[in-house]
Amino acid sequence: MMTAKEIRSTFLEYFKTKQHSIVSSAPIVVKNDPTLMFTNAGMNQFKDIFLGDKIPVSKRIADTQKCLRVSGKHNDLEEVGIDTYHHTMFEMLGNWSFGDYFKEDAIAWAWELLTVIYKIPVDR
Repeated sequence: MMTAKEIRSTFLEYFKTKQHSIVSSAPIVVKNDPTLMFTNAGMNQFKDIFLGDKIPVSKRIADTQKCLRVSGKHNDLEEVGIDTYHHTMFEMLGNWSFGDYFKEDAIAWAWELLTVIYKIPVDR
């Protein structure tokens, strides 16, 4: 079984082969954005790019983003411990295209990553 560190590094290395620039996780405590106290999703650090206020460092980016969900729309606190999939602190792995590729490539790469690289059986 792979460790979290191996899953993370394999993910980033895979997307490097797909010409993605690797960026660091943004801080969990958000700076310079009064609309968000904590990073609660992998896309938060790209907000200014999505709004058209900033140019991305690359058209293809991959990252692992540390996230915290404690209130608002994504309030998971009441669900923690009840089941096996509600957490308040977690890490999202993301590959991002800013005007370069779309679903067809993203889906094909996700399938290859899961079945060929991580060796998850196709029937699962």
